[in-house]
Amino acid sequence: MSRNRLQHRATIAARFAPLTQRRPIASKRLIMIAALAAGFAVTGVSADTLAQPKDEALERTAANYIRFREDVAAIEAMTFDNAKVTREAHRRLAAHDSSELSAGWVAYAALVAADTPEFANALKKEMKKKKRRNELGGAKGLLSNLAQDPSYARKLPGAKTAIAAVLSMTANDGARIAALGEAFKTQAYAMQKTKWGKQRIAGSQERIKEASTYRRKRGAAAAPTLARSTDGGAIAPSLASANENWGANWGEDAPASAMSEKNAQVIMDRVLNLAARYSTGALNSKVVSVYAKNNKSDRCLSMAKLTLDQCIAATRTPYEEAFCLGEHGLNDIATCVGWVGAPSS
Repeated sequence: MSRNRLQHRATIAARFAPLTQRRPIASKRLIMIAALAAGFAVTGVSADTLAQPKDEALERTAANYIRFREDVAAIEAMTFDNAKVTREAHRRLAAHDSSELSAGWVAYAALVAADTPEFANALKKEMKKKKRRNELGGAKGLLSNLAQDPSYARKLPGAKTAIAAVLSMTANDGARIAALGEAFKTQAYAMQKTKWGKQRIAGSQERIKEASTYRRKRGAAAAPTLARSTDGGAIAPSLASANENWGANWGEDAPASAMSEKNAQVIMDRVLNLAARYSTGALNSKVVSVYAKNNKSDRCLSMAKLTLDQCIAATRTPYEEAFCLGEHGLNDIATCVGWVGAPSS
């Protein structure tokens, strides 16, 4: 594990340390919530010129996933010493729409792939191909091949490197999200020793409604201003030019993963198709809406949201709320967005 990742974990551990020295026995209510939870468990391309974006549809869609990253980072930075922490965490974690979050992951994964030099070089060579008999050349030829064969981009040189970059990002993101989830669950036990952790809070339906209102008021996630570049006609997003929450190395170091789950290659084909179209400047909102789909993640995230609401409905105190947030607001999300790179069970 890199030194930066170790420092990051040490920082998070330090914030949570005051309450995690001992783990008392859970109360009956926490045990009940645990039972309820178990029941519902189901670097950029070197540039020769700057590329002005024709359409930022991919970035706008990806921003929905990055907003979840931002919320995780904001919650990590909180000092866990009062009930306001679980309230703020609930508002942020419950504010994400399942379809927006699942599509956002696909769109962001496409940007990660497009930012892979080896894949960009392969696309550059494709766009340099000359027109032949019964075959289009250049960018039109590439787009034609992508339209006829959804897996065409996966067969290009450099595709394996792009896929590896996406899988690494996915595994590392899941590790960071799950680490915070486990920290919250540990806090659920430790908070029972504090006065504020056992105090009664507002009714569950009031809290659920408050989270819904928070989502409506915060508005749409904003796309970043990326220093897009082009090399030989292949556009790269240059994710490193945005803030740290847009970086492919946002997560914690995690073991390498592989596409062994059923239909994982279908999702990866969509990711690479979007990346290739992005690199040729041939994207618009309609194309993004067609390809940026991950139905399995959408269903999983919808169930996670439902289960979180049901778990919250059974809570009366901050320590109970912390358990629900850790299990369903964080751990479930890590699983839902990470299944593409998860080993088969």
